Amino acid sequence: PGAMRTVRWPLGTAGAPVLSLALLPFLLLERLPSALTVGVGEEEGTCPAGGCRGGDELAEEDYKCVKWRQTGGCNPNGPREKHGDKPCTEEIPTGASGYCQCGTGKAKRRARQSTCDHRPFKCVTECLQVRRYMCIGWRQTGGCDADGKREPHLDKPCDAVVEPRSSGFCECGDGRIIRKPGCEHGDFAEPFKCEEECGKEADLYEELGLDSSASEKAIKQAFRKLSLKYHPDKTRNDARLTARFAAIREAYEILSDPDKRAVFDSAGIKMLDDMKNGKAEKGPSLNGEVKVTLDQMYNGAEFTTQIKRKVICRGCADHFTDRCRKCMAQCAKEVELRNVQMGPMIMQQQVEVPSKQKCREEQTVLHIEIEPGMSAGDMLTFKSMGEHQPKKIPGDVVLKLVEIKHKVFRRVGIDLHTEVDISLKEALLGFERTLTHLDGRKVTLGYGGVTKPNAIMKVEGEGMPQRGDPTIRGNLLVKCRLVMPEDADLTAEHRQCARRLTARCLGCCPQAAIQWPLVADFCLPDLA
Repeated sequence: PGAMRTVRWPLGTAGAPVLSLALLPFLLLERLPSALTVGVGEEEGTCPAGGCRGGDELAEEDYKCVKWRQTGGCNPNGPREKHGDKPCTEEIPTGASGYCQCGTGKAKRRARQSTCDHRPFKCVTECLQVRRYMCIGWRQTGGCDADGKREPHLDKPCDAVVEPRSSGFCECGDGRIIRKPGCEHGDFAEPFKCEEECGKEADLYEELGLDSSASEKAIKQAFRKLSLKYHPDKTRNDARLTARFAAIREAYEILSDPDKRAVFDSAGIKMLDDMKNGKAEKGPSLNGEVKVTLDQMYNGAEFTTQIKRKVICRGCADHFTDRCRKCMAQCAKEVELRNVQMGPMIMQQQVEVPSKQKCREEQTVLHIEIEPGMSAGDMLTFKSMGEHQPKKIPGDVVLKLVEIKHKVFRRVGIDLHTEVDISLKEALLGFERTLTHLDGRKVTLGYGGVTKPNAIMKVEGEGMPQRGDPTIRGNLLVKCRLVMPEDADLTAEHRQCARRLTARCLGCCPQAAIQWPLVADFCLPDLA
């Protein structure tokens, strides 16, 4: 039937094949979609690391867009709301839940099953990518890493429940991969099925082939790599691939911005939309201090620190799942407008009410970057990394730099100050010193003449770098502190020698100053 080819052999013809009933299952398998077929050596419901064999036999035109089907309750599987259905070319705004119907009859498929918290899109575009919403199976990996070593013996079929602490990925159609790092990243996630994950719209991290633990560097590298593959100049204006590039670029624009990324992580797309339209108020900042050394402010440094903050458990306002039961912290109160009767009049007044949201406390890692030339009192701001409050944009974390006292150097502006001790003999005859600078270099300084007590030597260009332009540097100011000998250090011979030599010098040339270097060299040789 259909596209199946039929070969007829007349009865009694020599060479006619003998069909056994044992061959019937194999003939039927040829007609099944790839997500349901089982290859040689593959267990039922699983696929090898490279995915299942074969392909979907239906053509692109079989999945032509039919309409947006709206549902209620911000749930794509909620009750149908036919009055909200939209044509394929109309944009579906944030706040509407439902799915795109692609194809009819045997080819009927759902694409981009969406809650209310989604990016605007058009179903005509999503049906071009309908295969991305088809599931192949769960692929288990090890090492708490979605890209870790494959563990194919733990793979699962699309309808199996996967525990959130499992690391791996859902393999969907058209090469789509939904990464799940698992382990501690899954502590506050719900169990899931890959058929449901593949049916949903792609998460922003997924658009870039990453998971929520990705670093800023990884986000930039992923966008650069995908741009080379999907840029319209490379895809020759293929409509399906152009749509992929638009989604990739949109994801990068949000995740590469620390403020927008923090809002997305805490409250989702809808809060980003409210922030863009000026409808959301920003929460209070979380202030703190971080101690740094003078060496770090001279050379620059990178390190991490941790802060404790409250975060909202998304989706737990009206749910009591195992994940939500772990959210025991009290969220901040919400502000509502309520009608209040004041005498004969009823007025609207803002009142604080307990929030239905559930919160938890978590240790958040902050990546500290100290620029060369930074000073004590400078502020480091981490946008939207503060505590979560219902219906508000997360506040900032503001850390003040506190300098740890250095043993050798003291900073004044962009100059460095230090002190060296010199003996009486060195003050009279000259001295030389070698200092170890903040970057480990050896700096040699000295003077060959008479050094007065508390004299200050200036070494140009050996001070602190100027923040923003490290080529400009202050000076190193060295104070020479004269250390006089104690009475016990001078013997009678020392004193007698100094008197004789001083008298001789004055007798030879009474008008001249006392030649203290000569006195020191002969009379104080062991007091250097």
